[in-house]
Amino acid sequence: MRHRVTAMLAALLAAFLVLSLGGCAVNGESAEFTDPSVPIVVEKGQTFTIVLESNPSTGYQWKLGKELDEKILVLESTEYEEPKSELLGKPGEERWTFKAQGLGRTEIVLNYVRPWEEAAGAEAAETEVGETSEEAVETEVGEESGAVTATGERNATTVAEAEEKARESEEKSLVFNVWVKKKGYMDKEPKEYEDPGETIEVEEGLKFSIVLESNPTTGYQWELMEPLDEEVVALVSTTFEAQGGSKEGEEKIGAPGKETWTFEAQGHGESEITFAYRRSWEKSAEKTVTFKVEVKAPEDSSSEH
Repeated sequence: MRHRVTAMLAALLAAFLVLSLGGCAVNGESAEFTDPSVPIVVEKGQTFTIVLESNPSTGYQWKLGKELDEKILVLESTEYEEPKSELLGKPGEERWTFKAQGLGRTEIVLNYVRPWEEAAGAEAAETEVGETSEEAVETEVGEESGAVTATGERNATTVAEAEEKARESEEKSLVFNVWVKKKGYMDKEPKEYEDPGETIEVEEGLKFSIVLESNPTTGYQWELMEPLDEEVVALVSTTFEAQGGSKEGEEKIGAPGKETWTFEAQGHGESEITFAYRRSWEKSAEKTVTFKVEVKAPEDSSSEH
């Protein structure tokens, strides 16, 4: 029982951290996200909002850094919310709302810029390219060494300035990774597999579980024998449940149980998951098992809305 309670608390804590750091769902229909390090995972047909601090009084505003893949996402609206505080210069929030209209992965790039600086930067870049080309021609036709030195200094300055601009631009650019799954996939219970002779066939975006008999009180436990091919599958969680309690909900000391390893299908392809059953202080395994996994690309249905 203790193991089950611990696993439940860990799952609740993980869910809380994801919501507090990245996004929060409202009635399972919409969500808000602020942290680009947290992937945005939504279902087809769902809308979601990216909320970013903004202060238009400084001339800055958020703009798309590149075109959206409209097969997957469309921008529905943008709005600015004034700060609740009356302090002068206090930033408010920009709210960018998108709709997931196709399956797959994509990214949203948002840059925080002043429109006139963006235009001036593009003009300056064109000028620098032209000047650099002219200098290169002059050098090739045999300018004096002093002129060559001056050109080298100017080029070094130009490179340093370009690197500084790139750093500034990078600081004002956010990239949100988005994964749109089929409708109903977010809440679907993982299918369980116990027989390594059965190939695990699963669609991309779904979770599945491998259940293995175990008795950690003997010092043995299951572990992954090889790293996962995370382009195909990724580990979500592991739990242990003891069997044979004398009363309902009571764990029997020393009783064997089952380890449940839950994975998520990340991308279509074939892979293998190999487990070794051993004591942590021993190099050799008492036994190993290998499960074959085939992940299929999800079929997009025109009936989904």
